Amino acid sequence: MGSVLNIISLARRARCVESGDAAVRGAIGRGKVRLVILAGDAAQRTKKAFELLAGDAGIPLIVYGSKDSLGRILGKPSRSVVAVTDQNLAKGIVGAMEKGGMD
Repeated sequence: MGSVLNIISLARRARCVESGDAAVRGAIGRGKVRLVILAGDAAQRTKKAFELLAGDAGIPLIVYGSKDSLGRILGKPSRSVVAVTDQNLAKGIVGAMEKGGMD
């Protein structure tokens, strides 16, 4: 299906992405999130918080890219956390990660 960044970009265009701490927390609370993506350079406190939130909600979580690369692909300032709200796009990202589609 393509690289992780391509699928995140597709999810953004399909309006199936929430980004930033508060927006992702809210989407998790509303039961909308199918995948949480954490930037590799996110603060340890942020990583721990979202690992707990995603784990408690049974949402898969991956660590991918940097805050700058996630922000850039979303057309926003740097982002530590991104949520994908579409099940098929979430599966595509996880599949791309497993196949090593990291670019």
